[in-house]
Amino acid sequence: MPERFNLTQNAQFYKPRNALSIEHIVELLDEASDNIELDAGFIVNEIRQTRVVQGINLEYTYSTRVFPTERQLYFFNDTDLKDRVYAYMIIIEIEDYVAVLKKSCANISEILTKYFDRVDHLGMLSIFDDQEVEFQKISLRNMTVSDRALRARSYEAADLKGLLSTHAAGRSIPYFLKIRDGKRVKTITTSTGRLVESSDRKDIDTIAKWLKKQIEIFKNPYIDKPFLSSFARLVELSEVLSVAQPKAIFIESSALYDRFESDDLPLQYRNKKGKVINVSKRVKERTFQLLEEVYELNPDGSTVNTIIKSRIRKNPKTLTFTSQPLTKLRTIENGKTVTLQQFIIKNGYYAICFDDPKYMYFMNTCFEDTSGVSEIDSILEILIPLPNIGTATSEKGVVVPGSTHFQDSSLFAVVENAHNSDDFIFCDDLGNEWADHVTLNKADSCIAFIHAKHGDTTTSASKLHDVVGQGIKNLGNMFFSVNSFKSKFDSKFITTYNSSGIDRIRKGNPAEIDNILNELLGDYKLHRKCILCCSFISKTLIENEFAKIKNGNAVSGHIIQLLWIISSFAHAAKDMNIIPIIYCNN
Repeated sequence: MPERFNLTQNAQFYKPRNALSIEHIVELLDEASDNIELDAGFIVNEIRQTRVVQGINLEYTYSTRVFPTERQLYFFNDTDLKDRVYAYMIIIEIEDYVAVLKKSCANISEILTKYFDRVDHLGMLSIFDDQEVEFQKISLRNMTVSDRALRARSYEAADLKGLLSTHAAGRSIPYFLKIRDGKRVKTITTSTGRLVESSDRKDIDTIAKWLKKQIEIFKNPYIDKPFLSSFARLVELSEVLSVAQPKAIFIESSALYDRFESDDLPLQYRNKKGKVINVSKRVKERTFQLLEEVYELNPDGSTVNTIIKSRIRKNPKTLTFTSQPLTKLRTIENGKTVTLQQFIIKNGYYAICFDDPKYMYFMNTCFEDTSGVSEIDSILEILIPLPNIGTATSEKGVVVPGSTHFQDSSLFAVVENAHNSDDFIFCDDLGNEWADHVTLNKADSCIAFIHAKHGDTTTSASKLHDVVGQGIKNLGNMFFSVNSFKSKFDSKFITTYNSSGIDRIRKGNPAEIDNILNELLGDYKLHRKCILCCSFISKTLIENEFAKIKNGNAVSGHIIQLLWIISSFAHAAKDMNIIPIIYCNN
């Protein structure tokens, strides 16, 4: 019967915690085949069969089930119609490892967690020689839970080594890799212990030989990692919990939403009569909106003053959570109904940060920022106290039809005074804006985008969210062409501000704009600055709080978020060769 299999090289790798019995294997197969079509039988059902591959002294044990399953049709308004597909589960035992190959099975994560340890992040990255392979794609998760920061990014090239800047890579977790190793192309997903190697379909003995080769590498891993060692380091959860405690939890709502959309998954609940009902569009949108928030935690692990009451669960090797609202919502995965909480935990769609910001729990694994607290000094360097910023009492002041300038007590006036030596100052606020102010300086070979936000002095992270989001969103616009700038100039900058008498060209001769644009964009010394002007930030207060972090003292959750937000802004700008600056109070 196994000779009928024609398989791809696509497997997940595990190590049993204890000796496996037939009962363990049957329990796993029972769970995997829980979504079998009603009244259908198994096409293949073999338990713990031993095979020997001649010529290479390989003996392995396999267990498998093949069965039909049904999937609900969501694109057609007729619940009697279903897709019939065939699912399989193959468990291959080689030495002290287990490989799982499966398709369209029911959720088996609970049983796997019960009896097995997944080959971890470090193990999956140890199966190749850094210096011999070409990194064709890498996906990174930034160590931040800020909703105004870049959380994930991907890079692709013929070989990323030498092309991808490793600046601040210590705060990035590689979770997906595509590499070329000689003629072979491999993809590695560290969060699931999955390895895929491109090839023709193969018989089960050839697959077993391939698995054996990977297992030999697990046992004799490639240690030297000059490229990957620049990224965040794997650490044991017990080690982290001995020095830090969970401070906030974040649901990876974007990835969760994309999964629901791409797989056309329903979101359901069971009413008082026991009937399963799909939630309305409004409820679904509200649910995902609530899941976008960062939920701060009390010392006991419960969420602080939130609608979605939840609590962190500390297990020996993992951190999970329980949330009553998420247990009431359900979805269907591979024909089996699961709660939204189970779906999120099983797929790793959540991250937890600690009161020590150099740690983060992501993809069921703990990571440490290898850039260390020394990065705090470079982050503080982008905070530049601005004279008179403390005198600002509002962002724009009172603007009426007769106004010809922004009030002296406004933040906009403070910005314009600070840049009075620039050749051009444009007010781009309101409408399709790139920034609140755009400045051009020919002598300094500089283009600056300035985003202003006023408020009372605070170390709260929430005020910084919006202005950082605006700054990051518009980084791409800083590389404008002459034509795109001229289009904005002709349609917006030659007008007045918001029906007042304030010219949007705050400084500069309009007749000279063509020359200065051509000279600036053709200048090899040209550099760009993204500036956040924040009257609510005090550099002294931030220095004091960040000093506590450097000294290993506990700080509140919003201080950690503040550090991550500023750090994310700095990294996003530097990744695009833009200088990040934050004007602030002293």
